[in-house]
Amino acid sequence: MALLVSNRVRVDVVGLIVLSLISLLHLVPSTQLFLGFSSTAAILIAGIFALGEGLRQAGATDMLAAWLERVGARGERPLLSMLLVMPPIPSTFVSDVGLMAIFLPALLRLKRILAISVGRVLMPLAVSIALGGLLSMIGSAGNIIGNSALAQKGIAPLGLFAITPLGLVLVCAGILYMRTIGLRLLPSATDEPEFVTDYAGVKAYLTDIRVRPDSPLIGQALADIAYFRQHQVAVVRIVRQDRMVAMPGPHDVLAADDRLVVQGDREAVLALSSTQGLEVVAEPGSARLRQGPSQVAEVLIPQGSVLSNQSLAEMNFRGRYHLTVLAIWRQGRTTMTALPKMRIRSGDVMLLQGAAQDIGQLQMNDDVVVLTATERRQRPASHEAYLAVGIMGAALLAAALNVLALTVAVTLGVTVMVLTGLLTLPQAYRAIDWRIIVLIGGMTPLSLALDRTGMTALLARHLVSSLDGYGPLAVLAAFFWLSALLTQVISNVATALVLSPLAISVAQGSHWSPYPLIIAMVVALSAAPITPLANKVYLMAMGPGHYAYKDFFKLGIPLTVLMFCLSLVLIPIFFPFVPA
Repeated sequence: MALLVSNRVRVDVVGLIVLSLISLLHLVPSTQLFLGFSSTAAILIAGIFALGEGLRQAGATDMLAAWLERVGARGERPLLSMLLVMPPIPSTFVSDVGLMAIFLPALLRLKRILAISVGRVLMPLAVSIALGGLLSMIGSAGNIIGNSALAQKGIAPLGLFAITPLGLVLVCAGILYMRTIGLRLLPSATDEPEFVTDYAGVKAYLTDIRVRPDSPLIGQALADIAYFRQHQVAVVRIVRQDRMVAMPGPHDVLAADDRLVVQGDREAVLALSSTQGLEVVAEPGSARLRQGPSQVAEVLIPQGSVLSNQSLAEMNFRGRYHLTVLAIWRQGRTTMTALPKMRIRSGDVMLLQGAAQDIGQLQMNDDVVVLTATERRQRPASHEAYLAVGIMGAALLAAALNVLALTVAVTLGVTVMVLTGLLTLPQAYRAIDWRIIVLIGGMTPLSLALDRTGMTALLARHLVSSLDGYGPLAVLAAFFWLSALLTQVISNVATALVLSPLAISVAQGSHWSPYPLIIAMVVALSAAPITPLANKVYLMAMGPGHYAYKDFFKLGIPLTVLMFCLSLVLIPIFFPFVPA
């Protein structure tokens, strides 16, 4: 828990540490150590990621984005209504991060075309996507883990759409809240600062200089110019006669009359020009960024990205991606100096410059979300999108009618998508968030160890005794708020892994059905946007939407209280506390 709260260690590394410690301490037999990797939760989460990627590759999600743009062209009010009503259904089957990555660039295009305030529409979109997880028992990783915990205890898991009636009520309530009270709590459009792509301040750190014929730097490779390294001056472009080198490498050699677009502190650049036979030319360097074969783009760093907590120098960003970082936008501030040493964080927006094909390659990378309206990749014909939707629907229908086990239905759906050419296996493997799978694999033996040592039963007894006399509703309320608060500091996956066994133990000790407590946990994991850490989509929205933590408090606490009150009334109706 301490490692997860610190956010300094990757969640999959935490899973491996837990797994190793439990093995070394002999808390679980070696035959049970790796049960988590073959658990229903791990298989289902991997399968749903792959199925969602099949929909994306077939163009089904692009159709949603195109539809969104057509509605958005009518104005902010129709767009807002669409953003609240449309996302919950695809969010049930497509990963939250993947869906947000589809809608974000579309919204930013609309912002530039229609001058729509992103801050007024992005938070409603994020809330809508998160609430969509309540429409089925595969709607989020927390739902799947809670249901899997029931099966591991020998309790019949909830049906695929068992939560749907309750979820529909909660989703509608959330939409109504966002359309009325929530909209008033969002920052006003006048508070929205310029975004990175407006080049606010970037021009001051880009300078055009010319290499004079008497310069001692003529004939030297960029890597050999010590001043560039010492003062963190980056050569963004070289213009030589009529030819432009868009991404100069360390082995590019300077020649007389070269025009360089350099990035760095202006004083350092001026000192360089005065001592090394260079001269500053009048044309502003930022004008060069829009010329030639290269492009400028912004990319968002989502939560869980492998780039997080690394500096640009450590990861050799320029050498790996063949792109130059011009600026980093973080919580309202744009940084353009000392970039190589700056550690990247989740939610950062980076302004990049480089060749169009290299920026296009980033669209295939799940560790960043390209926000700039770059040229769209060609998608298959629309009939393939409908085929992908049909395969997904058939798999889920077979599971809902108990024709096939859910794990079998999902696996079969992925197989059919691969055989029909809608999805390749490398695409499926890339789509799966293996960090979640490893975390599940590592934390599952911890749950077994807590059971074997009697710790789960001890915690359950203490929880029940502290609420003795208040009845099952008090316990349900306790689980709701435990889940809602824990998910603000550790991931929803880790929260579900920790609380699911405890919920079942409490219910069994009190001779209640465990379903109400599991459902209370599931609702809280999807409906408590108190901080941007509650769900990855909120962190993705924070940068482009220019939100601060206080905006999440203002909007999220009333919404969480609303969801709690509705849950306290509705969960016992849909999932009674009947004797187990």
